[in-house]
Amino acid sequence: MTHDQDDMTAGRFAAATLLTPKALRVYAERGLLRPSRVDVENGYRYYSPSQVATGWLIGLLRSADLSLDDVEAIVAAASVDEQGAIDALDAVIEASNRRNDACRAVLARARLHLRKEATVTTVHAGFETDRPVLSVMRRVAPHELDHVICDAVSALRGVAAEAGVAEAGDPFGIFHAPVTDDSDGPLEIVLPVEGLIDAGADVRSYRLSGGAVALRSAEGTETDFPAVLALYDEVHSWITDAGRTPVGPPREIWHTSPKADGGLRLTVAWPFAERGDARTGETVRTAGV
Repeated sequence: MTHDQDDMTAGRFAAATLLTPKALRVYAERGLLRPSRVDVENGYRYYSPSQVATGWLIGLLRSADLSLDDVEAIVAAASVDEQGAIDALDAVIEASNRRNDACRAVLARARLHLRKEATVTTVHAGFETDRPVLSVMRRVAPHELDHVICDAVSALRGVAAEAGVAEAGDPFGIFHAPVTDDSDGPLEIVLPVEGLIDAGADVRSYRLSGGAVALRSAEGTETDFPAVLALYDEVHSWITDAGRTPVGPPREIWHTSPKADGGLRLTVAWPFAERGDARTGETVRTAGV
């Protein structure tokens, strides 16, 4: 068998691209940067000099803390055409900028929280009546929220249509436990409807209790994770600063789809009771969309 005399050993290739042998093994296993050939007798890996540019691209992207999934998308696009790769990179940059803005917002809220400073707020009180709903429980990570919410709401609408009951309001989520990078909920995805039905499967049909709620509307970058956490802290502070008591898991009402062209519009709704109210509940810190 003949081989290209210019083929580079894994060691030479690592030195030429500043990629570690461990990184090369990981990239090879994922199919991101496979050796041009592997010696069948000794298992030695060899790379083509033409792969050096790809190695450098991967190294640059990884040094900026891009995920392997993002790197794979950009490298795959680069194998087709330059503009496609640039478009993929620009999309990642835009997402990174939004994430940075969201982090700054939640850290600014954390500063106010530490200082116990009062802030101008748009939180206001509302009242929800008892109402029939359809719901499903989902375990979900923050990066999966948009996809899971859209699929679940679509499924609930299908169940309602099949049962012949009309929708009676915007869908919303009840965060029974945090949805963060460290916790996956559960999140109850809920669709208000005109009546109770025999739902079956994993869909629950029941009457959700009403009561007083603190409401805070948001749109744009305020709805990004983790910036949305600042809204929950703001609402919780509004409740407790007024001498009231949060009484149960908070909710997030989705006025538009997370995938809508105009972006997500939502309202954080946290049930509360006046001091001395017989109702009690566990305060749950949550993540949003």
